[in-house]
Amino acid sequence: AVDGSDASYEAVRALQHLSPAEELVVLYALNIPRLAYPATTPGMHRDFAMSVEQAMREEGEQIMKRAASLLPPHFGSISKRIETGLPADVILSEAERVQADLLVLGSRGLGPIQELALGSVSHRITTHATCATLVVKSPMRRFRHVLVPVESPEDAKAVTAFFAKKPFKETVKVTALHVIPFAQPAWPVGVMLPESFRKEMVSEFTKFANEVATQLSSAGYPANGLAILGTPSVAILEKASAIEADLIVMRTQSRPAISRFFLGSVSHAVVHRANCSVLLIK
Repeated sequence: AVDGSDASYEAVRALQHLSPAEELVVLYALNIPRLAYPATTPGMHRDFAMSVEQAMREEGEQIMKRAASLLPPHFGSISKRIETGLPADVILSEAERVQADLLVLGSRGLGPIQELALGSVSHRITTHATCATLVVKSPMRRFRHVLVPVESPEDAKAVTAFFAKKPFKETVKVTALHVIPFAQPAWPVGVMLPESFRKEMVSEFTKFANEVATQLSSAGYPANGLAILGTPSVAILEKASAIEADLIVMRTQSRPAISRFFLGSVSHAVVHRANCSVLLIK
């Protein structure tokens, strides 16, 4: 999905790190503003709408032309489409129509107040898309190290199945990370968790992370496993920064809407705050 912003062009450039698709759709959402003066005549309203739409279509054609020029060579069949409507709705509808395997879009980095008031296209898409979504947060000039947070066996299964498809051009190093949700003090004041028990927890979940790493290694990716204590979203972001990850790949968690409202979403927090790009799989 492209909109003429630098972020969307960086999303196009990021495709150089992916294996060529059988079909690539470059999509521009034409969000035509409504006339703000209802007292104007129907003829004026129609003429204004037509002139605005024509100008926006011409701009959209130029944006898609530039986006196509940034694509890596030999990327398979490429088609360009302009669809009218709200950007998130258009992107989700088009992805469903073509049965997309992956959505790629840039993130403009709305602040928390703007996002609360206006909503975020990337947030809506990552929440409602039925396929994997790559949100490009910054220029992906290199592609060497991927962080893969895994919480459960279901996460491990989804992640290993995704990597088995060989989605990347390069052979990248992978760190499989399990975060043990933990805050100190975890018990009533004066009662501390024994250090031996903490070590036992870390050891047990390190085995799980190493099992995931072994499966990824079998698929051809140099991988290691790691388990740490902490708040999941914070720990993921800190580890991504520490290892200089170029990409975070994680499975989105399905929670009831009321649960998401009160508890928040780890994947949303990571997408919103990560410095590197994030690829969410289902």
